Order: sequence, then structure tokens, then C-alpha cells
Amino acid sequence: MHPHLFRIGPVTVPTFGALAAIGLVLAISFAARCARVMRISEDAVWNLCLWMAAGTLLLSRLIIVAQVWPAFAKYPLYILTLPTVTRWGLLLALASGAVYVAVKRLPVLRTLDALAPAALLLQAFLHLGTHFSGDDLGLSTALPLGRWFGDEGYHPVALYSAVLTLLACAVVWVWLHCERQWGETFGLSLTLVALIRFFVDTFRPAWGLPQTMMGPLRMDQWIWIALAVVGLCFFFERKGAEHAQ
Repeated sequence: MHPHLFRIGPVTVPTFGALAAIGLVLAISFAARCARVMRISEDAVWNLCLWMAAGTLLLSRLIIVAQVWPAFAKYPLYILTLPTVTRWGLLLALASGAVYVAVKRLPVLRTLDALAPAALLLQAFLHLGTHFSGDDLGLSTALPLGRWFGDEGYHPVALYSAVLTLLACAVVWVWLHCERQWGETFGLSLTLVALIRFFVDTFRPAWGLPQTMMGPLRMDQWIWIALAVVGLCFFFERKGAEHAQ
């Protein structure tokens, strides 16, 4: 593993942070390119991405400070430099992004189509950063992949996720140019993400996964299946829908 990219004196640049920053810049540029394909404002999509990215970081920091206020009072600089993105911060940023779309009167489905490939690209870089930081180890394996890319013979599940997500990004980018109606690219992305997560989780240790069972599958597996089905629903012919072609 290579958790640190390089050091300059007392400053250490983490590999995850560097890859996340590169992925964010590429994803925003990619979203603007996809907006051009969807025939919506590139500037509006660019600003939307910046708004959500800044909102995620800022809101996550505020939530972390609120959760560990005693530690923040003693070590404010350390807490503020933590590279954590909280789920609530991400959800609130997505909500603020939805408000931005409504205020700017952007077409919802076409905007989602433009953002979907870029989101997959960013996710691939985040998984790659997680792989190099060694934070997501899978089950032990005797396969060569575990020796070459894993940590002492473990499945490199973060690398699996990164490669599969990058392939999904390429697939939805191609589909973006040939979809029959708005929303299909977003739906395809949702389905592929759910299937990738369902597949990759089979290589993760049981103690690191939810244990709530519903019949033959865990609760989270049913959720991934449900999300995959929801994504496929975007391919149903919609009466009066505006077609891409």
C-alpha cells in the first residue's frame, strides 16, 4: 500500500486526498462535456458541481465539529484537516444541489444524465485512493491478485470497485449518446452501481457487512437489488416523455 504520495519537509500529501482532488477536477470537467451532449448549459452544470463539492466538504466539517466538539476545542486544526466526508454532509449537499437545479430551472432528467458519468468517474478515483490507503481489505485469498495488488494475500476489493466503476463510466458515456429518452443514462448508472456493490461485497469479510437478514439475503443486498430495479424503470417508455433522438 502507498498511503502517502510524497512528503515535502513536514508536509505529507496523502494518496487518497491527491487522487480525490484529481478525480474531482476531472469529474467536473467531464460533467461539463456531458452537459454539452445533453444540450444544457455547461456553465450551470459546472457551477452545480462546484456547489455540491464545496457543500459536501463544508457541511461534513460542520457535522464532524458538532459531533466531537470537546476534541475540536482542544485540537481545532487537526479536526478541520480530517479527510472525512460524512453521509449527512453528502446528503445535505445533494439536497442543496436539488435546490440549485430548481432555482436555475435546469431540466432534471437531462441534468441527471449529464452528472451520472462524471459521478462514476469520481467514484472510481475515490475507490482507487481507498485501495492505495489500504482501508478496504477483502477476504484472504491465494490468488495472484491478492499477492500482487492486495495486502498480504487479501482480495483488493477497492481495486475491484475502481476498475468496475471505471468500466461502468465508459458504458454510460457511450449510452449517453444513444439513449432514446431522457433519464436512461442516469438509470443505467444507478443499476450498474448497485450491481457492482452487490458483487464486490461478496469478497468482503462478513464482520464488515450488515448482519440483518431478510430471507436468503442481507438487508443491504435487498437494497442494492431494489436500486438496480429502480434504475431499470427509467428504460420504460413514458407517455409524453421528451425523447433524446
